[in-house]
Amino acid sequence: MPAPLLLHSLEEFEELIGQCLEAAGARSLVEIGSETGAFTRRLLGFVRDRGGRLTTVEPLPTAELVELARSDDAFELIEGRSPAALADVGAADAWILDGDHNYWTVSRELDAALDFADAARGAPLIFLHDVTWPCARRDFYYDPASIEADGLHAHSWTRGVEPGTRTTVDSGLRGDGAFAVACEEGGPRNGILTAIEDVMQRRGGLRLHVVPAVYGLGVLLRDDAPYADAIEALMTPFTELPLLARLEENRVALYLRVLKLQDELNRATGARRRVFGAYDQRIADLGTENAELRMALATARATA
Repeated sequence: MPAPLLLHSLEEFEELIGQCLEAAGARSLVEIGSETGAFTRRLLGFVRDRGGRLTTVEPLPTAELVELARSDDAFELIEGRSPAALADVGAADAWILDGDHNYWTVSRELDAALDFADAARGAPLIFLHDVTWPCARRDFYYDPASIEADGLHAHSWTRGVEPGTRTTVDSGLRGDGAFAVACEEGGPRNGILTAIEDVMQRRGGLRLHVVPAVYGLGVLLRDDAPYADAIEALMTPFTELPLLARLEENRVALYLRVLKLQDELNRATGARRRVFGAYDQRIADLGTENAELRMALATARATA
């Protein structure tokens, strides 16, 4: 299978996430959002080897995941949309949040994970994807209808986003109908990083590490977690390396340039099609005119 044009999946952090899970001694995991299910299967292998359990929350699971849930006692699949589907999940050693990328959803997912942990006197390790651009300060919506009206920003299904541009643009990074983006970046209750920061301020005693690559990995944990120092040691080489942020900026800029070139090519192709279509129509019209002239000529000869 060819490599994707743009790395975008949480599974790109597989090795680092695995090291963090190992350092925390995690055995029970809750995953929100499974995408293709490839990373889900690897997470399941991790917990199975340690006698643990994986619970995945996904509104549209693949057929393979549905079958896996039927056949593997270490795996539970909850077919539903977060955060409503989390009501009966319960506490877990670690959470992986990569579902709907907006403030309303993520803040509720974080509260659920931390409330379950408080009830069980636990200290969960929480991984979040897309904590840097474009979702850090701008909501993305897969299903706006599932979000309460006061948590929904004005949004567009057709327009895109670019770094440094607060509003939306005609091209840029966009969902082409797969997801909608908030029309404005920044401001209160907007974006994943904003949700994390607000939860941290409201609850206190939490620490966040951010790896600024592949749209950003966030690792959230309690300051007093017994594994906090071990996680700090694992994350510091990534969080304190400015080169990663520069590489991410360059990666995004190059990808947006590719999208712009594709848009220009599509517009040029459409223009050529319109020109050729006009030529085809003119040829058809001339054919009709020729036929009419031949008919008139034949009639004139017959009556001469």
